[in-house]
Amino acid sequence: MGKLSEYSINDWRQIKREAEELLSKCKNTLQKVPSLIIIDDSEFTRIFKISRRTSARWRELNIVGYSKINGNIYYTMQDVIDLYYDNYEKPRQIINNLKNK
Repeated sequence: MGKLSEYSINDWRQIKREAEELLSKCKNTLQKVPSLIIIDDSEFTRIFKISRRTSARWRELNIVGYSKINGNIYYTMQDVIDLYYDNYEKPRQIINNLKNK
């Protein structure tokens, strides 16, 4: 690889295109595999609109999976999705019957 000044504007444009394509592929992969997306406790509390104390309580009660690294709490998006679906309540049959009439 030569000096940076040896690259033409077209070389730089090609490098930019390739970097954007790679970034796009990475984003698509992350969206398909939620276990690869890591969020911290502040993002977790913002998603669920809860306090830090509530998130700590959920961890203490084993309601949500997490990792603790150097005193910082991290969750995967899979933890968030699992928590959501574990607490998902299906619509009641009576309401569905009323909607279908």
